[in-house]
Amino acid sequence: MANRGRLQAALDEVLDLAGNGEAAAVLGRARYTENGQELPVGEGLWSTADKLGPYCHTMLDEESGQAACFVTLTEGTSRSIAALRVSAPLGRAEEIEAVVARPALFGGAGAFGDGPDALDKSGGPDSEWLKEIHPSERMGRAELAAIADLYFAGLERNDGQGTYPFADACVRVENGFRTTNVPPDPSAGKTPYAEAFRALSAKQQFETGYFRFVDRIRDRRFPVIDPSRGMVFSLAFFDHSGTVREYDLADGTPIRSAVDRPFSWMIAEAFRIENGLITRIEALMTECPYGMRSGWPNQAL
Repeated sequence: MANRGRLQAALDEVLDLAGNGEAAAVLGRARYTENGQELPVGEGLWSTADKLGPYCHTMLDEESGQAACFVTLTEGTSRSIAALRVSAPLGRAEEIEAVVARPALFGGAGAFGDGPDALDKSGGPDSEWLKEIHPSERMGRAELAAIADLYFAGLERNDGQGTYPFADACVRVENGFRTTNVPPDPSAGKTPYAEAFRALSAKQQFETGYFRFVDRIRDRRFPVIDPSRGMVFSLAFFDHSGTVREYDLADGTPIRSAVDRPFSWMIAEAFRIENGLITRIEALMTECPYGMRSGWPNQAL
């Protein structure tokens, strides 16, 4: 079993070598994927990263020997957010998986505003993520993964009738912006959601049945779990067929979805779970071809 200090050191080494010409010499034996594409260490963000941070939200799993983080990234004039999974059971990275949400090329509009700037200005991850849970209240790894999976089960073909294990004050952050319990405010940042929807709690949002256009959530993996902090870091794909264009919300209100073509979100998503309820969520998503695979083996719960 790896210890937290060695895992943190292995993750720090990966972060320190991004954009460094020595990365291939030090970590060249590690298997690396960037947005699902296998690349040699030294290509992709390894050669383009000019700066990582200052925002960095780290998660460590001593039992699996893996670490993960969300971190802001600068490549030239482009600002992005990356999620990294690093497997280092022996103290040095053997697997490195990166999900990078970059801005649209040539100044094109994206679904979210300047999330990297929002995260950097936040001063770091919400302190609730870092608090240890009393040993008497800690849940097992399988229990934590099962509750995180209920989030995906409730979102897939969402009809408002599922089991949604959210605390009332659950805070969800997507690509840098808070998307739950947000009072209408022009300065709240650009997201795909209407102001009235963002003002709802996480549970209320799911209970509307709004997310029905998410046809399938597949290739769900839960590689980094820390029971001492009630934390689960997951990876998955949200498939949108583009065929769910008109439907009724749970209250019978007819709506038309803006999703009218096939695409998938590649997702990295972390959960904090306390007393069986999700209290914090941090998600990173980037668009990818419909049905794309991660490049890594699937994981059974």
